[in-house]
Amino acid sequence: MEEQDIKKSTKKRWLWAGGIILLLGLYQSLTPLYREQEKALLSQIRDTVKESFPEQTENYAGTIGLFPYAAKQGGLREDNQRQVAVVLVHGLDDPGKVWQNLAPTLVNEDFAVWHLEYPNDQPIVESALLFNEELRKLRSLGVHHLTIVAHSMGGLVSRELLTSTTIGYSRALQQQQVPKVEELVMVGTPNHGSQMARFRILSELRDHLDRLLKGEALGLGFVLDGAGEAKIDLLPGSAFLTELNSRPQPEGVKMIVIAGITAPWSESDVADWLRTIDESIGENRSEEVQKIGTVMKSMSNGLGDGLVTLESARLAHVPFITVPGTHLSMIRNLTVDSERVPPAVPLIVRLLKSDRTLSSE
Repeated sequence: MEEQDIKKSTKKRWLWAGGIILLLGLYQSLTPLYREQEKALLSQIRDTVKESFPEQTENYAGTIGLFPYAAKQGGLREDNQRQVAVVLVHGLDDPGKVWQNLAPTLVNEDFAVWHLEYPNDQPIVESALLFNEELRKLRSLGVHHLTIVAHSMGGLVSRELLTSTTIGYSRALQQQQVPKVEELVMVGTPNHGSQMARFRILSELRDHLDRLLKGEALGLGFVLDGAGEAKIDLLPGSAFLTELNSRPQPEGVKMIVIAGITAPWSESDVADWLRTIDESIGENRSEEVQKIGTVMKSMSNGLGDGLVTLESARLAHVPFITVPGTHLSMIRNLTVDSERVPPAVPLIVRLLKSDRTLSSE
């Protein structure tokens, strides 16, 4: 009798497991057909929560906006107009650690550093609208020019800000209502989307765990910072990305893309090796060498930084630089006490210092 009960219990567990797997499979197969409907539903849920809990919503609102980086400065100096302002824009579900290496380095190089905090799970368009409002406040503080350094989805928020006719950044700039964005540096930005956005629940949990450990958790933070609409915007072929990538690049803004490579070689490494091999073995084997190079480059393109492929990061007619590292390790260390220098950090500093020198000449 006990043996029969065990068999029944086992069979029941397998049926439940099979049912769950089937439901997940159906969800994954059907949701691409109803992305925008899902996004609208998630936004309705978020709006309902905000209306139902006004006090918590107000408390959360105090945590978003543009803030001066507080490690070594409490705000702009009195001669702030002679400093170059840099605005740092993080990506999806980032708990604030992504700038732990770059921000203090920029401060030490005498840049005025600001960081944008926004509900990073909400629709990207809404985040860009918030960014625009915060830039108006920055202009009122005497900041007339700035550079944006954006990580991951932050690059999409920045591109939406600069190119959306609805937001009207160009009109506001002509009316001297916002600072002029001189340059946009995008680090690991999925300009053509990332399939890994489907698994944003993992990064969402990391984000709220980190806030909980720092005593910053809000009971409804997992909804107030967005109900997951950004995940839908980030998927390849999304309505948001299709619209964004159909626009021309912003005029008068220097743009640079920095992408990470988890493969043990970069595209420039491959090119150097091919050149050396060609010189060694002669032209009669050149075709075979090129085939090897094509395979090695495709491996680098496919891997990218582990979350964003090189092809997704590329933008037509925009300078493209690769550095070794994953989506996070190329821009920050995993631990605060690590003495390693993330490869994108000195590169960004050199780019910004070079532009500062040119603008002062």
